Amino acid sequence: MPTGNDPSEIKTANGDELVFVKGGSFVMGDTWGDGADIERPTHRVNLTYDLYVGKYPVTFDEYDRFCIETGATKPENEGWGRGRRPVVNVSWFQSTWYCNWLSEKEGLPPAYYEDGSLLDENGKKTNDIARVRGYRLLSEAEWEYAARGGRKSRGHKFSGSDDPDSIAWFDENSGAASTNLSEMAWSGERKSVSDERKPVPHEVGMKMPNELGLYDMSGNVWEWCSDRLNAYADSEQTNPHNISGLDRAIRGGCWFKPAELTRIAHRGSLSPIEIRNGAGFRICRASYREAKADSFSKTHERQDDASPDIPVGRIPDLVLVERGSFKMGDTWGDGLMDEKPVHEVTFIHDFQIGKYEVRFSEFDVFCGATGRIPPSDENRGRGNFPVINVTWWDAVEYCNWLSKSAGLPEAYDDDGNLLDSSGHQTTDVSKVGGYRLPTEAEWEYASRGGKKSEGHKYSGSEDADEVAWYCDNSGIKTHEVGSKAPNELGIHDMSGNVWEWCSDWYEEDYYRYSPNVNPYNAEGDCERVMRGGSVGLNETFARVTHRDYLEPSSAGDAVGFRICRTAPNELQDCI
Repeated sequence: MPTGNDPSEIKTANGDELVFVKGGSFVMGDTWGDGADIERPTHRVNLTYDLYVGKYPVTFDEYDRFCIETGATKPENEGWGRGRRPVVNVSWFQSTWYCNWLSEKEGLPPAYYEDGSLLDENGKKTNDIARVRGYRLLSEAEWEYAARGGRKSRGHKFSGSDDPDSIAWFDENSGAASTNLSEMAWSGERKSVSDERKPVPHEVGMKMPNELGLYDMSGNVWEWCSDRLNAYADSEQTNPHNISGLDRAIRGGCWFKPAELTRIAHRGSLSPIEIRNGAGFRICRASYREAKADSFSKTHERQDDASPDIPVGRIPDLVLVERGSFKMGDTWGDGLMDEKPVHEVTFIHDFQIGKYEVRFSEFDVFCGATGRIPPSDENRGRGNFPVINVTWWDAVEYCNWLSKSAGLPEAYDDDGNLLDSSGHQTTDVSKVGGYRLPTEAEWEYASRGGKKSEGHKYSGSEDADEVAWYCDNSGIKTHEVGSKAPNELGIHDMSGNVWEWCSDWYEEDYYRYSPNVNPYNAEGDCERVMRGGSVGLNETFARVTHRDYLEPSSAGDAVGFRICRTAPNELQDCI
C-alpha cells in the first residue's frame, strides 16, 4: 500500500505486485511498418496521469483467493497446474469482478459498473479513464505504453527486447509441436501427444522483464484490456479509452501463438463473455498522488462552485407532439420480424421532442460544465453537427444535467431507471418531469408525423434523399442538423444522419406483448433501442419502423440522440 511519495513497487491486499509507471507521451501503433492494418495509423498518445501496473499477469494463486473469498467458481487450469501460472479461462467480465473485489478490500471506489461501464471516484459512470480510482484493466493505450517501457523505452519491437525468445513464451519455445496443435489448444480440442510436445503456459516472471520491470507483456497469455477494439484515430489523442464496438481488446500474444503476435503493437479482440484457455489479464490503478491532486479533481472543484445555468441558446429546440393513436410497426409489409406484429398504440399525454439531434455545440457545454472529456468528432466538425461517440449513459447523464440546470427534476436514477416528478421510480413516462430520451413508441409516432402524419415510409417523405443522410448521399460522414427537409411536424433528421438512443430496453419480440397505452419497455439485460439509421447504412435502416440496438455502454461514430420531455401541462398534477 503506497503512502507519501510513490515507491517504485507496491503490493495489493491480495498480494499482487505492481510497478509505478510515470505518465508520458508516445507514438502508438505499428511504428516498424510491418504490422496489420488495424495497427495503423500510428498516432501520438498523451497519458496525463501516473499508474501502478501489475508486475505480472494475475496468477492462479491470486485469482483463487478471490474465488475462495467470494464463492466464485475457480477457472479450469487444463491440467497445467495453478500457483504462479497466469490465470486463464476467465472472461472480461470475470476480470472486472476481480478488480472490483480488490478495490473493495482496500477501500477504493470500484472501477466498473455491472454492465462494464467505468465508474469515477464518486461512483458515477464515466468515459474518462483518468477519473477512475479503483483497480481495473489497462486501456489499450496504457498497455502499449507500459509494454514499450514508458519513459524508459528503448524502442524494442517486443516488450523488453528485439529477440522474442528472451522475453516471451510463444509456440516455438513453450512446448508446441505444431501450429495445428496450437490451434486445437485454442479451441479446446485435445490430442494425444507427449507432455513435452504440448504447448503450456509458464509461471510468470520466468523470462526477462522490460525496461520498467514488467514481465510477460509479450507472450505467455493474452491480456484483456479495459476498452473495446476499433480503428485507430488519425489524430493525437489524450487519455484514450475506446467505447465503440462490441468486442474487448486483448494484447500480448500467448504461449501457443507465433512470436509475431507477441509484438507490442499487435491487437486482437474477443467477446467480453468469452472464456479462452489462452486469455488472462493484468491489473492497474491510478497512483494515490494523482488521485488527490490531479487536474480532474480540480475540475470537479470548479464544477461544484459553478452556476448551473445553461448559456443562452444552448437549450435544444423542442417541437410539441400532441397525443393520439397510431399503428406501430411494419405497416408496409417489407420490414423485419422485430417490427411485427403491427399494433395500435395510444398516447394519453402530449410530449415535446428535439427539433434536431443534440449537437456538439450543446453537448460540449455539458462536457465543460461537468469536467468530461468531449467525445471525438472524427474530424467531421463540431458546432451544428450531431454529437457522436456517446453511450446511452452519456445521453441520460446529459438529460439529467439539462433538467437540473433548468430547475426540473432529474429523469433517471444512477441505474438508468426513470423517475417521476417526485423522484420515485416509474414506468409511466407521462409522470417524468425532466428531460429524457424518447421511448421507442414516442420516437416512431413523432417520426411518422404524429397527428399530422401523411403515412410516409421515411420521416417526412417517400423519397429518402429528401429527408435523410444515408450511405448513397452522405459520403459516409455526418452532416449539420437540419440540412434536409423536415417531417410533417417540423422535425429534422429522424431518418438518417445518426442513430438515436431511445429510453427502452430492446427485445426482439416486444411488440407481441407491448402495452397499447404509453408503452415503455423497462425490462431487459443487454441492449437499449436505437432508431433512425445512419450515414453509413442504406435507406432500409432509415425507415420509420426500423429497430436496432446496442449495449448501453457502447458508442459509435454514427450514434447520437435527441431529447424529449413530457409536455409541462401534463405534469401539473404530478409536481
